[in-house]
Order: sequence, then C-alpha cells, then structure tokens
Amino acid sequence: MLLMAALVAGGTASSAAAREKFDRGITVQTFMPKGMWFFGGNISYTQHNNDDFKMFGLLKDFSSRGYTFAVRPMAGYSFANNLAAGVAFTYERTMLQIDNVSLSLGDLSFDVSDYYNIEHVYTGTIFLRNYINLGNSRRFALINDLKLQLGGGQGKMITGADSDLSGTYTKIYKLGLVCSPGVAVFINDFAAVEATIGVLGFQYKRTEQTTDQIHHGSRQTSGANFKIDIFSIALGMTFYL
Repeated sequence: MLLMAALVAGGTASSAAAREKFDRGITVQTFMPKGMWFFGGNISYTQHNNDDFKMFGLLKDFSSRGYTFAVRPMAGYSFANNLAAGVAFTYERTMLQIDNVSLSLGDLSFDVSDYYNIEHVYTGTIFLRNYINLGNSRRFALINDLKLQLGGGQGKMITGADSDLSGTYTKIYKLGLVCSPGVAVFINDFAAVEATIGVLGFQYKRTEQTTDQIHHGSRQTSGANFKIDIFSIALGMTFYL
C-alpha cells in the first residue's frame, strides 16, 4: 500500500510538473476594443457573351449572354473586447439567355434554344463575430462569423417561341446557419480588407413553381456542410469608427 501510494504521488507530481513546464506561448490580447462601430461590404458583377462558340467538339453553335450582380452591405458593433455583432443584407440578380447550343456526347446529342431565365434573391443576415489576434500584431487577425440567414426571391423562366412558348414562375425561400472563418488585414487605423469563406453550417431551400399558370410543383433541399465551400468566398472592405 505504501509503495502504491508513493507511485501515485510521484506520478501526480510528475504530471503536475509537466503541466507547469509546458507553455504554448499563446497570448490573448485585445485586437478589437469594446465600443467600435464598423460598416462595409462588397459589390460584384460578372458578364458573359458567347457567339457561335465551340469547345472540344462537345459544344457547338453556342450563343448566349448573361450576367450576375450582387451587393452585400453590412454593419456591426463590438459589444465586448474581440466580440461583435451585426446585420448584413444581400441582393443577388442573375440572368441567362441561350439563343442556341448543341451538345454532342458520342451517340447522344441534343439542342437547346430560345431559353431565358432571370432570378433575384434577397437575404438578411444576423452575425456574431470573434476576433483572434495573431501574436502581438495589431494589423492582422483571424475572424470567425456565425451567421443566421433568412432569404427569399423570385424567378422567371421562358422557353420556346410562338405557339411553343412556355413560362415558369418561381418562388424561392432560404434558411441557413453558417460558420465563416477568415482574416482581417488593416491597411490603416480605420480601414481593413476582410476575406471569409464558408466552412460548415446548415442550409434549407424551398422552391415553388407554377408553369403556364396551370401546373404547380415544389422542391425542398437541405443539408449540413462540413467542408470548404469555394463558392462562398467573400472579399470586402470594412471601415471602423
């Protein structure tokens, strides 16, 4: 019994000494002080125009045009050191018009013509942000946004022409809880460039369609994402007051 007690005491003392000697050198400093207001966002626009485009013998006579426009303003307030909360709003509008395209896959081939689709979606976001300093730097920091998103929108798709004309009206509803880590780089005392990317979260989307004012249908999708989503990369400018 005495020997066992001595071994236990020795092991406890050794583990305690090891814990005391081990130091990761991580220091928590105030990167974003309490009481700071910030606002910013980003705007993006892309456009394409194809005229009788061909690719690898698969696509032929590809004639189309379209664009994607998005604006994302945001504002927030740091209610504690390195902690902030805020709101954001996103408006996205996409348009695609295909005059003609021929796709050939060996014995399988088909043509698409007279296709037009336009869609716009509004999304409101409430977010909680955490700043993590990188060493003693006051210019670079890691950030992590936890976002609760609620959105909706409308779309219209038209196919065919003349007597074969068909139209589909779409309503869109979205709900999401997303975690978006990133980095903030201050270019001066009051302005920073920030980049975030979606890593994990939950998304739900419901789409309701009415075709030719007669046929009705709906579709629901949901799922949890635990991987890097390259399509959610956001780069913007933020100003601090």
